[in-house]
Amino acid sequence: MPEHDFPMSRLSRRLGPLAAALALGACMPFGGQNLPPAAHQPTAVSLYDGSYEGKIRAIGANAADCPKNGYGVAEIGDAILTLSYRPGVIFTVPVAADGTLHQTIEGARIEGRAVNNHLDLLVSSSTCQTRYRLTYVWNHS
Repeated sequence: MPEHDFPMSRLSRRLGPLAAALALGACMPFGGQNLPPAAHQPTAVSLYDGSYEGKIRAIGANAADCPKNGYGVAEIGDAILTLSYRPGVIFTVPVAADGTLHQTIEGARIEGRAVNNHLDLLVSSSTCQTRYRLTYVWNHS
């Protein structure tokens, strides 16, 4: 073996594994292995979002435009409940992270809570009192 090949041979033996490791590392994504994305965890904002349907029960009604016993629908989107109560009274109520909500508008007060795929509401005014017992139907977000 010629004299000038010896240093190169020694260098290649020492640096060969390092070069191979660097070459293999270049094929991997930055930061290591490609892991599957984490399962979706609902945020406080989206936790209660969706459509709710169920029973409406008139507890007290002293006006013709009070809601009657029957069936009702409410929507929660971006942690805001939207509920059409009476003509001219539409609630747009923020839902807290624990599912509670409270608001007074046009002389009507709404209080309630979303929990375990159920939405229970009590709406009261000087002429009407109505209870809503709604169940989660689907999330359209």
